[in-house]
Amino acid sequence: MKTSKKIFAALLAVMMIVMMIPSVAAAGYSYTLNGKAGYGVTVYQIATYNETTGKYTATNADIQTILDAGNDAQTLLAACDALEGLTGGTEVDFDTALSQTKSVTAGAYYVKVTKTPAGVKSVTNSVFTLPTNAGLNEISVNVADKVDDDQPTSTKKIVSGTERVDETSQFIGKDVTFELTGDLTGTASQNLKSYVFTDTMSKGLTFKSVDTVNLVKADGTTTKDIKSNVTVSDVVDNVFAVTLNDAVLKAADTYDYAKVVVTYTATLNAGAVIGSEGNPNSAHISYIDSYNNSSSTEDTTVKVYTAKLNVLKVDAANGTTPLDGAEFTLYTDEACETVAVNGATVTTADGGKASFTGLAAGTYYLKETNAPAGYTLNNEVFTIVVSANGTIQNEAEYTVTVEDSKVVVPQTGGMGTMIFTIVGLSLIACAGVLFVVVRRKKASK
Repeated sequence: MKTSKKIFAALLAVMMIVMMIPSVAAAGYSYTLNGKAGYGVTVYQIATYNETTGKYTATNADIQTILDAGNDAQTLLAACDALEGLTGGTEVDFDTALSQTKSVTAGAYYVKVTKTPAGVKSVTNSVFTLPTNAGLNEISVNVADKVDDDQPTSTKKIVSGTERVDETSQFIGKDVTFELTGDLTGTASQNLKSYVFTDTMSKGLTFKSVDTVNLVKADGTTTKDIKSNVTVSDVVDNVFAVTLNDAVLKAADTYDYAKVVVTYTATLNAGAVIGSEGNPNSAHISYIDSYNNSSSTEDTTVKVYTAKLNVLKVDAANGTTPLDGAEFTLYTDEACETVAVNGATVTTADGGKASFTGLAAGTYYLKETNAPAGYTLNNEVFTIVVSANGTIQNEAEYTVTVEDSKVVVPQTGGMGTMIFTIVGLSLIACAGVLFVVVRRKKASK
């Protein structure tokens, strides 16, 4: 009986010791993680710590070397970010609580962000040791401060010389250069899985070519040409895409850059909308981050305008009778020597009408260069100003009315003929009188 009691007491003591071990460990060391809604992390113990010897023991040789060398945090974090196939971590979801405390044993720990909402630009993982370098048994890690979740943006601009503008005017048949810019998300350890520019052109624009694709650093001047590592899709329903290939997305130095910039050229075609409605053109970026979150930016839109000048030729006698067959030319100079783009000679027809279509902003000079048969040429030079929004005198299609007068030709049997007849007869009579006078003088001699 006494033996049984001793055995029972021994077992009870062992059980109490076993039960006390986790509580001692829990009371000994702890970490607190502060996060943001929509995020989650996994905490991995990458090394144990012997409090007696003051030494760490890691399963990974590189991490062991770093810990033995003095535990440089940045070097340790880089080594942890390079690890693959980590298992056995503790998951922490901040949707449950924004601040969470866990009790652990002494050692080195790696905090890896494993859940983010869509639209995150980049995240930075964390490492810590317990006890800390300062000898503390607890630590607080602010995960929220290590997340850059400002939404990436994208812009579209029209290249106008050295300027980037939202609106321009152009001649039909001429090219327009566009510039697409998108923030580059991701990090060297958290590569993007996809990054695509999608551009939607109006029917008045015909895609010509992608000219440049560059990565641009935050200083705005350092660039890297990646045009050979993008895919440009076919144009379908006026939409095309520029996709960064894996050679770019998986390159570590890609994430040293802040933006991706694409320039391309399109031609303003005969289907362009005339006047202030313009020809809109929009673009956005879409991407998939390392957490498989898909996101996209809002469309940004630019416009290209073009103008149309109509000419109406009428008879000056009443100001309404239309005249076909008059020729007009549009010039860029008041002396009317340099013909404007799309300003070549047009001839009035179908009721005295003619037009110059697809004009860019600027000042032009209209002149009649050949009058209709039976009419005098109107030598007046008409000044035409096309506004940047594709209007003339605030009209989408402006009409200039030009009057011509008829050529005056004497009519048979009219007053003109009578005058000529009288003058002719008078001359004949004078000649007859002179002849008689001369004959008489000769006879008297």
